[in-house]
Amino acid sequence: MNLKEHLKQSNLAKITLGVLLVDIIAAIYIAVQISRYIGTIVAICSLPIILLLGALLVWCNLKKTKAALVIEIILTIVLVIALVLVGKLSSLAGAIGRTVQYEDVQIVALADSDIEPEDDFSNYTLGYTNSDDGAYERSSEILEEHDKKVKESHPYSDTETLYNDLLSSNTELMVLTSNTRADLSMIDEDYESKIKVVFEKKYELDAVEIKPVDINSEPFTVYLCGADLSSGQDITSTGRGDVNILLTVNPKTAKVNLQVIPRDTFVYIPCRGGSSKLSYSGWWGGGQSSIDSIEDKFGVEINYYAKINFNGLVDLVDALGGVTVYSHYTYTAGEYSFVKGENYVNGEKALMFVRARKMLPENELSRGQHQMELIKGIFRKFAENPSYESSMAVLEGLENNFVTNIPEKDFYDVFKLVVKLLPELETMENHTISGTYQWHYDEIREGYYQYYFYPDDGEIEKVRERINDVLEG
Repeated sequence: MNLKEHLKQSNLAKITLGVLLVDIIAAIYIAVQISRYIGTIVAICSLPIILLLGALLVWCNLKKTKAALVIEIILTIVLVIALVLVGKLSSLAGAIGRTVQYEDVQIVALADSDIEPEDDFSNYTLGYTNSDDGAYERSSEILEEHDKKVKESHPYSDTETLYNDLLSSNTELMVLTSNTRADLSMIDEDYESKIKVVFEKKYELDAVEIKPVDINSEPFTVYLCGADLSSGQDITSTGRGDVNILLTVNPKTAKVNLQVIPRDTFVYIPCRGGSSKLSYSGWWGGGQSSIDSIEDKFGVEINYYAKINFNGLVDLVDALGGVTVYSHYTYTAGEYSFVKGENYVNGEKALMFVRARKMLPENELSRGQHQMELIKGIFRKFAENPSYESSMAVLEGLENNFVTNIPEKDFYDVFKLVVKLLPELETMENHTISGTYQWHYDEIREGYYQYYFYPDDGEIEKVRERINDVLEG
């Protein structure tokens, strides 16, 4: 009996064949989606296998229709699970692959004020810092887009005077840009709790440039940036680079190097045409600006970029079920205590571990050591169970709090490389930079007197040599 006659005689056969066609389409779709991360060769190789399996099931349909239906039901369940996982992976890949960054410009009022977006603003005064490039123009644009006019846009000589006038209600509205957030973080660490956003607009910055390599065979360097709360809840918004680490990997020799760069390092910031703290470079110009500053200072090439914020760090550690970190000191920070040696930390405690510095002997340098210890602790915990499920739990924890410009097609190669290099990543040596802090006026912000980190003689060359040693094998 041929297939056509069999279908005429059996409604069950028709149902079975219909289910099979749906399964074949779903299998091809899954193979194509997976090929985005593993390579097109997977889709090409999968196609004949899928068609062969389909042919076998058609043959089974002719001989044992009920058996074929049972097999296809089981296959359908497996494919539905696979579709859910592929959909989740695609969603995560899209979320962490956002490479465009924005400066978030806001018009704010006091948190307890009665001012609302629908109000008539004609009796309100809007304050901005006179030295804040673009603050007046952008705030005027935002007001115009919302069909609002203020009584006066008043320039202030400095952010502190403007902020005090807002607190005392001498001005009703204030413009917040990356500049004013940088100032406010030093004036009042709790300023965000005292204001509310009335209007805001995101202004696009340059995407971070990729200098691609074959991750399976060529050495590369990744800039790992940890943004503090200044970036707000949106990982794509610019924020102060609290953590600045270079991870250099040579997949052929299995050598790795982890180099922390203090956030207060005095660097040239091309997007502003002057020098200031490294942490401000990312605040003012996004990830590309930070990379430009680091490459200019240390004479190294950075291939890729990855950024995580405080929320992402907490979620990552919790997704792993907590991690064990090595503390170089015994101390108390906030409500948490740490002993010299190994400490188990959950997400919130891990955040305190990498943020604390004022009570540590070498302040920023000590914090840099602990930031690298946490990275190693995360790799150690991942090494305990480097499974797909563990990877998905980590990615889910990072979905809204982590971005990278590593291409999607390299994600699986990165995963394989991490698994391969786990022994080295768990035990790699931490490298900091010796130097001194000096107080002087900022080159970019007129009138700002701050402290800056200057590497000791020969330290920049040591950084470059350590990275080149790994790159050159």
